[in-house]
Amino acid sequence: MGVLFVGGVTLGYAALVVGIHRLVVARRRAFADGYPTLRRLDWDTLLSGVGSATPGQAALLTTLREGGAPRQEDFEQAGFSGGEVRWLTLLASLVEEPWRVISELSRRPPETVAQLYLREWLALEHEVNPFNLELASFGSKLRINRALRHFGEQPALYFIRARASALLGFNAQVVDDLARAVYFSGQSPFYLRAVTDAPFIGELRPPLMRACREAGAPDNAGEGDADASS
Repeated sequence: MGVLFVGGVTLGYAALVVGIHRLVVARRRAFADGYPTLRRLDWDTLLSGVGSATPGQAALLTTLREGGAPRQEDFEQAGFSGGEVRWLTLLASLVEEPWRVISELSRRPPETVAQLYLREWLALEHEVNPFNLELASFGSKLRINRALRHFGEQPALYFIRARASALLGFNAQVVDDLARAVYFSGQSPFYLRAVTDAPFIGELRPPLMRACREAGAPDNAGEGDADASS
């Protein structure tokens, strides 16, 4: 009976600690409104190196970016190379067959930043549950850290590492990695918007929010001028 009592107390204590930890995580995530900008896909990274020399090729890539699912034959007929066709066909399966894409990307070590980025994005999107939250976050960050050592300072890797940190509400780490993504991308509009569309960053890091808004100001001003003249 004594052993059972001690075991029950230990189990109850562990459950209490986990419960408190998850409550803290939930509050941090609520402060950031669930990090919606981190769930966006960086299509510039996914389509890096893929040619679009003809109007037909450009149209198919636009369809992909907008969530469409062209067939393998479509890419072949448009004149993409064999390697491009395999990659683009995989991207076209993202919505309908995410598990197949994860399986395909997990068969061998990633050869490109795009492959690693996509695998981690899909894993964080589809494989995380309340039972593996901590393991999923730290496991993903370990893989991303190895990729950073291998591929160098890649903005997409910092961006996906920010999402892994967001699982546990590590808001300071999220903001740090978003700042790195903005810097190493040369202030790419995609990463600028990931910051400016996230109000919590303005509270945690006002200078970063201000800098990103100023960097995006010419585009915004152009849009405003166009609206005013129409």
